[in-house]
Amino acid sequence: MNEIVLLNVLSLLINLMATCMILNVLIKKPSFRGEGTILILLAIIPCYVNFSNIFEHGLMIDYFDDYEGFFKDLYAMFILIFLYVHTVKKEQITRIGHEHQIKSDLKLKSKLLTEIHHRVNNNLQIISGLMDLQINSENDEKLTSSLNLIQNRIKAIASVHKLIYGSPNLLFVNLNQIFNSILSNLKITYLKENSEIEFRELIEDELELDLDRAIPIGLILNELVSNCFRHAFKNGQKGIIEVSFGKLSNEFVLVVRDNGSGMEVDLDNKGIGLMLVRNLVKQLRGNLMISIKEGVIFEIKFPQINANPIEI
Repeated sequence: MNEIVLLNVLSLLINLMATCMILNVLIKKPSFRGEGTILILLAIIPCYVNFSNIFEHGLMIDYFDDYEGFFKDLYAMFILIFLYVHTVKKEQITRIGHEHQIKSDLKLKSKLLTEIHHRVNNNLQIISGLMDLQINSENDEKLTSSLNLIQNRIKAIASVHKLIYGSPNLLFVNLNQIFNSILSNLKITYLKENSEIEFRELIEDELELDLDRAIPIGLILNELVSNCFRHAFKNGQKGIIEVSFGKLSNEFVLVVRDNGSGMEVDLDNKGIGLMLVRNLVKQLRGNLMISIKEGVIFEIKFPQINANPIEI
């Protein structure tokens, strides 16, 4: 047996062993199927060349020699295919890695934002609790009333932050929950002073508002309803306070009305409450209308779509 035949036999054995190893990996790792199939072909094609050389130099048969050029070309083609598949797969792995990193970063960012809102809510609750202690220790009715107003504003802001950290969506909050929280707190504060007031709520279901405008609308609601409770009904007078909120065309519409004794509209914005409401309505890019007829009607309209949405 000459050296050429011996070398081809050795090469044939190596190629067959390589084919078996690739098959073994292919069975264990289905994800390797694309590249593995090409590698098997790259290992098998040289076997034909080895057979051709063995027959030609060992048995003096050159039958296989006629196809050797074709298989060499085929081998080169499979090498190019393998390189292409390998490159594409490498890019896919890199892209998947980047996507996982982005998702991980977003998850971390969401957790941090949630924690911030949670801590803000806790701090506001502490402030509210301290104000409770101060209110209970005061005998001055005017001072107590002012402190109650401030405390309700703080609670209105806190209610929004509480809903945010308890919500899976950090960009939008449920308006029904915000309104329920604020109105419940106001009823607890004021109905104990005058239980003859009937309170009506007409809030459209499943309404959401972006985070950037949730606190302003919460504060507006708090101010207007507080105003009705404090000024519309004197000396235990019976009456009705009605709050409605919903969509109309491309706008949100908030209406707060009462059938009480009415009020003098402060055109000079000297009253802190009304001045605050006007400023918050401007922040919402909305309009405020006040009607005095058999009580007071506050109507606020603002766009459903935020012109300057918050970005996270």
